[in-house]
Amino acid sequence: MATRGMNIPAIETALGEKWEDTRARLEAAGGASASHRELADALYPQFEGQVDNHGWWVQGAVVAYEQEIGRRVPGQRADGTFDVAVSRTISGQRSDLIAKFASFVDGTLNGAALEGEPRTSETAKRSFWRADLDGGIKVEVAAEAKSDDKTLVVLTTSKLPSPDALEEWRAFGKDFLSRLAGPSARD
Repeated sequence: MATRGMNIPAIETALGEKWEDTRARLEAAGGASASHRELADALYPQFEGQVDNHGWWVQGAVVAYEQEIGRRVPGQRADGTFDVAVSRTISGQRSDLIAKFASFVDGTLNGAALEGEPRTSETAKRSFWRADLDGGIKVEVAAEAKSDDKTLVVLTTSKLPSPDALEEWRAFGKDFLSRLAGPSARD
């Protein structure tokens, strides 16, 4: 199974220091014996006011460290479940694409039955379709206009039980977005 880890060079660039220095900060904060939250809470103030979007980068650094020490694998959340997101830019309007996505759902997604009714919503920037599935799995489709006739569609599946399920849902998501794009769309 192929896995994807955190981008250490991007973390180094954003934090303005070598990974070895960030790792040393995390180890000084308790290292492998500290929880994710404890590590993030220790690192957070060290970059506050020095790094744009420092909270996001601190979280990324803690996840990369946890992957490095074997506490979690790529795609794994702190609670032990896995998330995967796939995206594609598709011709069409965001609301229309959400409606088209919903029309393809026949009570199941990737063999998992919907629990309850799917929910749709819109903000000024994005349109959403969300559903809960058997086994606690959650699916969200977000659509955001990129131009007058192009929309970025992101399908995120959360609370997956294993790395194998993550890869299965990644493949399913890519196929589903290809179907949403239509037969004339090029990959």
